[in-house]
Amino acid sequence: MLTATLSKAGLGLVAFVAVGGLENLPALASWIPAQTSATTSIAHIFATDPTTPRHTNHPSPSFIDVTARSFEKPAGVIDRLLPKKTCNRAASEADLVVAGDRITLRVFAQAANNAERFERRDLSGTFTVDAAGQIAVPGIGRLPIAGQGLACLEAPVIAALKAEMDISATVTASFDARPPILVQGSVISPGSYEFTPNLSVGALLAKAGAGGGTADTALYRALNARRHELKTLRADLILRQARMTAQRAGAPDLSLPPDLGTSLRAQLGADRLNGETAVLQAALDEAALRKARDAAIRADLESTLETAKVRRNLVRSRYEQLSQRRDQLEINIGADCRGRCGTSRRYDELRLDNLNGRLGDLDLTVEDAESRVTEVRHALERHDRDVAFSYAQADSKLALSVAETLADRNALEAEIGSVEAQIMDLGGTTDHSIRVERGHGAQMQTLRVHKNFLLLPGDLVIIGPPDDAILASAQGSRE
Repeated sequence: MLTATLSKAGLGLVAFVAVGGLENLPALASWIPAQTSATTSIAHIFATDPTTPRHTNHPSPSFIDVTARSFEKPAGVIDRLLPKKTCNRAASEADLVVAGDRITLRVFAQAANNAERFERRDLSGTFTVDAAGQIAVPGIGRLPIAGQGLACLEAPVIAALKAEMDISATVTASFDARPPILVQGSVISPGSYEFTPNLSVGALLAKAGAGGGTADTALYRALNARRHELKTLRADLILRQARMTAQRAGAPDLSLPPDLGTSLRAQLGADRLNGETAVLQAALDEAALRKARDAAIRADLESTLETAKVRRNLVRSRYEQLSQRRDQLEINIGADCRGRCGTSRRYDELRLDNLNGRLGDLDLTVEDAESRVTEVRHALERHDRDVAFSYAQADSKLALSVAETLADRNALEAEIGSVEAQIMDLGGTTDHSIRVERGHGAQMQTLRVHKNFLLLPGDLVIIGPPDDAILASAQGSRE
């Protein structure tokens, strides 16, 4: 019997230490009345014989009776062991109560002997927050709790129970269910979805099928990937067309409109735009070098032509001088002879023959100078024609490339339209214009959000048609 009693006492002590903690053993000593020692109580347990008849005036104390007297806890001990939660008004917005929430309140009251606590099931329950943001608690009435955290609800309920029903209780509040998030618009599976902490718009769209999520997921994802590929190819063609157009005009940069530049940078990346700008600059530099080379060749031909003209003029002048001397000598010889000159040739006649020979040779030189001038002039004209033809051919080649690029882009546009039509047939959406309707009391707030935006319970997510008219309008303005 002694062993059994000691075992019960030991178990009770171990249970208390397990609940209250070893650090609360000093509080245990304060519970024991000064006139009663633990040794006396345990000795009294030891002296108790279950075979001894029980009398009304001296009942045989059970283990619970002994622990109730020996370990009687003063008021407030449980509150020190299990401190009340404080109202955290800096809680996350997702943890605040909204209309439609179902909240579970559990009320734990103190027993009459202060030895234990028990749940008051008549006061506990699950309550729905109405449209006015209130819940109806039995024995208390209606409490406005919308826009507050659960920790801010517990203390008012405790105070109300004490004031209205004189019940000292501990209250815990938790969410039983939260309002779902509704999805409308161009998604494969519109409807309501359960709210989970840190739920983003992108994750919700994945559930709703905006990025795949039905039996047609494989086909949808293949079409979506093909659409993305085609749009990338289209953006590449637009950038190439802009580069060739700027090259034809001799512009130092692509001269893209801000909206078009932003769209192309988002689809192709800044490196791609910088690379195309570098290609344009290299082409312009090459054209400048070619123009400088052609100008140098033309300047050289012009200098050669001027030299040939000067030589020709000098030869002509010399020829004229010799011709005049010959003519004069011939006149002089004719005047001296007057028909009386003999058969013997005179010195002047020999000079005349010499001048005629020199004039004959100089005449050939004049013809050669004339031919040189004509040859250089033809070379200059041929150079000008070749340069003009080369420039016209290069411009024609660029114009043909621009036309081919435009034709390829039109073909891509048609293919993109076909792919997007197939996506729409699956119930998906090509691109998203995302709006969130969020209630704030009696008012509704409309938010235009991105895919990383975090949702709250009761939000309405509306998926609109594609909002990429910027690229199309920018393309039209350039054309």
